[in-house]
This record gives sequence, C-alpha cells and structure tokens, in this order.
Amino acid sequence: MVRKIQRRDVLKGAGAAGIATIAGCTTDDGSGNGNGNGNGNGNGGNGNGSGGNENGNGNGGANAPDAVMVVGFPQSGIQLFRDFYSDFADQVPDLDIVVPDGLIDSELPGEVDNDMNNVIGTAPSAAGPGAEFFQSEYEATYDSEPGVFTAQAYDAMAVNVLAATAAGENDGTAIRDRVRTVANPDGEEFGPENLVGAVEAVAAGDDINYIGASSSVNFDVNGDIATAAYDVIDFQDGELETLETLEFGAGLTEEDQNATAEAPVGVDSFEAMVGVLMPETGDLGPLGGPIRDGALLAAEQVNNADINVTVDTRVEDTQTDPQAGISGAEALVNAGYPAVVGPAASNVNLQVADQVFIPNAVVGISPSSTDPDVTNLDDNDFIYRTCPSDLLQGPAMAQLARGDRVGAESSGTMYLNDAYGQALEEQYSAAFEEEGGEVRERISFEPEQPSYSSQWTNVLEL
Repeated sequence: MVRKIQRRDVLKGAGAAGIATIAGCTTDDGSGNGNGNGNGNGNGGNGNGSGGNENGNGNGGANAPDAVMVVGFPQSGIQLFRDFYSDFADQVPDLDIVVPDGLIDSELPGEVDNDMNNVIGTAPSAAGPGAEFFQSEYEATYDSEPGVFTAQAYDAMAVNVLAATAAGENDGTAIRDRVRTVANPDGEEFGPENLVGAVEAVAAGDDINYIGASSSVNFDVNGDIATAAYDVIDFQDGELETLETLEFGAGLTEEDQNATAEAPVGVDSFEAMVGVLMPETGDLGPLGGPIRDGALLAAEQVNNADINVTVDTRVEDTQTDPQAGISGAEALVNAGYPAVVGPAASNVNLQVADQVFIPNAVVGISPSSTDPDVTNLDDNDFIYRTCPSDLLQGPAMAQLARGDRVGAESSGTMYLNDAYGQALEEQYSAAFEEEGGEVRERISFEPEQPSYSSQWTNVLEL
C-alpha cells in the first residue's frame, strides 16, 4: 500500500535539455576485493583486520559511499535486498539506498523480511487530472490499490481506443494519424471519469482532448509525453509513503503542436481492437499484472457502457524477455490487432518495436518503457509512451540523493545489465556528478542471480 502523507509540487529544471550523458559504465569487479583486503590489513586499525570479517573488512564500512543507487525489478530485488540485510547492513548502518520505479513495490519488504527503512526512491506519478477517479475505479474493480505505471497503462488503453474510434477502422496507420488528435489540445476536454463520453464524441466525428489519470497525456513529435511528475516514495516500517512530487517538463513546442493529427471520420458503430502486451511472469511479473489490469480497466469501462462502440482486447505475456515479447507481439499482429498497450520493460519494448510493431504498422503505446533510446527510434511515428523518459528520472533520483532527504556526497550504483538499467544508471551518475557529488563503484548484475553478495562487496568497497 502507498500512503500519501504529503504532496508538494516542486519545479526543478526545465526538462531533458542540457543533461549530460556518460558513454559507458564500468564494472570493475576487482576493485571491491582489492579495497576490502587493503582496508582490512592496513586501514582498519586492527593489523590483520580482526575487527571485520575474514575477507579483511576491518574498516566496518568506513570507506563505503554515502548512498547506493540500485536499478532492478522485483524478482531480482528480493534476493538482492535479502543479501544486503543479512550480510552487509551491520557493516554500513548509515547507508541510504535510492531506487527507481522498478523496485517501488509494496510487496518487497514482506518478501525480503525487512522493513527496508533505509530505502527511498522515485516513481512516475499518477498526477493527472483524472488520478482520483482512476484510483477509486481501480480499487473498486480489483480490491487493491493501483501501483506504479497502472495509471499510465489506463491512459495508454484510453488513447488507443479513442484513436481507433476516431479512425473508424482497425488499421495501424489510420490509428497512428489520430493519436494526437484525441490526446493533444485543442478539442473538448474529457478525462477518465467521462471516458465513455469521449468515445461517443469521437464516434460522432468531434475533436477531443483526452486528459488522463497519469498526466495531461500530451504527446510531443517523438511520441513522448511533454510533461512529467515523479513521486518521492519512502519505505517506512514495511509500507510505502509518498513524501512529495517533483515536476519536470516545459509543455508542447510549436513543432509538437504541428505533428500529424487527422480529423475523426465519424462512425455509427465500431469495435476497437487493442492488444495488451505485458510481463505477467518473469523479473517484472509482480508489477506487470497490475499494469495489465490498469489497461484493461479502461476497456472494461467502455464495454460496460450502453454505447455503439466496444473494445476487443487480447493479452500476451512477454515474460520480461525480449524473445517472448516478440512472439507475443507477433501473435497479436497475426490476430489482427493494430494497436497495443505495451510492452512494459525497455529491453523488450525496443526489440518488439523494431522487429514487430514498426514493420507491421502497429501503434505501440508503452506505459513504462523509460529508456531514452525509445525517443530516437526510427519508428515512422508508430511508437508512443505515457511514461516519462529516464532523461528525467535519472536527474530526479540524483536530486533526491544529493538533496536534504538523503544528503549523499558520494554514491555507488548497482544496475540491471539491460537497456533500462544501463540508461537509467548513466543518467543518474551524470546528474549526481553535475550536482557536485562523486560517483564511485558502478556495478552491473544479471536478473535473478542466486546471490548478489559479490556485487554488494564491490559497490560498498568492502
């Protein structure tokens, strides 16, 4: 459960412009052991390091960074945090751990069997005009609180349904040309609470402006949303508390406003076909199910209404794996689905977009693929996302780590060795150093390893 104990809008920066990137990531596995042995034998003050463990960690973590930024998904996170709390927490009692959305999971403390009170992080906020309505509808339908990216998935489905209805046919190119028609100004405004009215208006041939649960859902010329908000979320006593909200972005430019937006054709009746491609299993499985449900909620809202427009949905499981994602996407294409909500994970989304969606003229709207490389896809305008790019989340995390809440002068990083982990780690590291901090050990890891002890040893410089 996420408890919102304080909401405060803080405008920080003007978006992605001017944010530096780092060309590569080091994974110097030898540095951790070298520092650990040297500190135990020479700097620990105990001669042979007798005050530490048998590997020579006599410094008791004195050389560890102030904070560690960890990028991963829940399934890996369980073992990763179990290893930290069982083997390392006593050596670095003052360490702060900063995490992004992939590890903001209310079930994680229970799985780890620790309250995780030293963990804080950021996640894209469900801060759109329709956020309260979406939350109440989600809770009423699924008897649970919505999680990270569930509002973004709802908005992705809503936009796909509205664009397909505006096109009047289940054709990817026609749908693509009407995404901004229904999502961007200047038509009549509709939100989640009157999504059915929005569908009726589009079916009648009227221009609309859908304003969503997660944001205003205005798409720029690259298919990214123009503004973003991040919740600062603290793990406290086994629960998640939202402390504040940081806002980024400068709105739509003239180029964005002039991007393709064809008028609705008007239809008497219509059935929109929208696929859902989500990780129901695999490393992202614990988050993928609720994200899937967020998307299906919008379709259900339309299907439960007494109107002449319905939604045909089909769900495929990516298994948080690119090859399985490609297979699922191909199944949707072969079944005639011209628009899809998903995929979720960036490493899956990039390959599915390149190998399936773009060649087959299918509109893909991801609710959670945050890799900056999505922006630069040669996609012929078929690929969109309702979540913000890590060009924004990396600096948001760095500001959190360097700011008053954490106050870290130095940081290490541990990150999942895939497109999502690498890109977010790079953005965080660049921004942390721009803020005047020092980034030390930068350690990658693979999903669902049996142990992460060596990575912790290296990043903590023990």
